[in-house]
Amino acid sequence: MYKTGMKNTILFTLLLSVCSVSLYAKNLGVIGEVYPIQEEDFLTFIERQVSTMQKNGEWARIQREAQNRVQQHIDRPTPLTSITKTTVAKSWKYDPSISLPYDLHDQEGHVFAKAGTTVNPLNIVTLHTALAFYDADDVDEVQWAKKINKTYAGRVKFVLINGSVSSQEKIFHQPIYFDQEGRLTKRFHIEHVPALVYQKDLHLNISEVLP
Repeated sequence: MYKTGMKNTILFTLLLSVCSVSLYAKNLGVIGEVYPIQEEDFLTFIERQVSTMQKNGEWARIQREAQNRVQQHIDRPTPLTSITKTTVAKSWKYDPSISLPYDLHDQEGHVFAKAGTTVNPLNIVTLHTALAFYDADDVDEVQWAKKINKTYAGRVKFVLINGSVSSQEKIFHQPIYFDQEGRLTKRFHIEHVPALVYQKDLHLNISEVLP
């Protein structure tokens, strides 16, 4: 009851204050016309804008431009500007062995490889194709890729660091890959192209070669 009474008292005091201001306010008259404030519903505004754009063809243009941008990015992903053209040939061996971060279990739940065990994937699978990294915008490197394709009798997977994927698919008549974000070149420590990766025994031979 006490809280309710206090609230009523406060409300009454505020009302008196407002009334007092109203009583002593000077009537300055009306300056210009007064219109009621009408705020358009935001969703209605958007729908009206879209409808207008659909009628005048603007919406179709925006859709085409968006589709073109997506298609262009798929065909020409962001180039790896940190990878430069080979000026000095060099080769090295790469051990793909990894240390297991957790136990591996078979279908029955039995552990067949414990966490911390070093495993070389090449003991299990064989890399039957070479990996050729190159810049598709460089004429010399494209010619190098063609030679490699003949040398390996088509047993090559091509990986671009720059250029058009579709243009190379037309040349080699096979899927062409792009080293997105440099994941493969970083793993193999490749800094220059063209470069070739192929299996030799239980390691990988990596070469940065002159085109």
